[in-house]
Amino acid sequence: MALVNHAKREINAKLVFYGPGLSGKGTNLNYIYRKLKPEHRGKLKVMNIEKDKMLFFDFSPAGQGKVGTYNVRFHIYSIIGDSTSSAAWKMVLKGADGVVFVADSAPDRLGVNIESLNSLQKTLTGYAKSLSDLPGVLQCNKRDLPAVLSLEEMQKNLNPGRYPVIPAVASKGEGVLESLYSLMRTVLKNLRESGLELDKESDHLAGATAAMTAGGRTEHQGTGQAPYTAIADYPAVPALEGEAGMMAPVSAEGKPGTSDAGEPLLELAGEPEVLTGGRLRLPLNLRYGKWEKKFAVTVSVSLEPDQAI
Repeated sequence: MALVNHAKREINAKLVFYGPGLSGKGTNLNYIYRKLKPEHRGKLKVMNIEKDKMLFFDFSPAGQGKVGTYNVRFHIYSIIGDSTSSAAWKMVLKGADGVVFVADSAPDRLGVNIESLNSLQKTLTGYAKSLSDLPGVLQCNKRDLPAVLSLEEMQKNLNPGRYPVIPAVASKGEGVLESLYSLMRTVLKNLRESGLELDKESDHLAGATAAMTAGGRTEHQGTGQAPYTAIADYPAVPALEGEAGMMAPVSAEGKPGTSDAGEPLLELAGEPEVLTGGRLRLPLNLRYGKWEKKFAVTVSVSLEPDQAI
């Protein structure tokens, strides 16, 4: 779910373009990225997840993309290509605030669309969510094919959550921004109605930040991170270098730790993430007194030929 960065006065929301392999997810993301002004977007990045490729970037919409006095920064993710990896999608969907289901309009792809939709629901169920309570859009892509399923047929078979239905030809940019804007409007509406006490929480953390930076030492030295708390469980998934999405939240309640231990305590803050090249990213939690700091380190793992895990 969305994560609040009080130092930057930003709310980070995660949007996922989901769908069967080769339905046009990557085409959607590339078109959106090209249309965004450079000053509003981060870098477009690709990360290998075993045999799959994750495409992702972030941007801040100009104008009305605010919740109170906080700007909203959207992080867009997808697994591109002919992906069938449930593990990769599980990682990408963790903490999602909204989803665009990109369906292939070809008649012979209906079964693949349904299978992908069922996989989406199964993954969401593992996070105690469903299509009915997660903001979303059904994008019926490839409407320029010689033969296509009717929108009514796709609605009947692929829209249990009753999402807005948007016809699209992503290769030409048709329906792409409409799909994104529709989802953004719903996510922003949900954030504005969530009752966040942003200013109150920001003041609370300001004192914590001052305490952590006493003596000329910056709290986030060496990490590029800024103070933040979670509205709910935001994923500790790979994200842009130096962005908050790379780290786990301070705590589920968004408050500093309450350990009274006299010595600093370093502990594992979540499940390690398997990266490429025999590397692991370890989420860690450092506690001292009533304050705590979350950060992540990446380590390389190698085994001798006669060793086993």
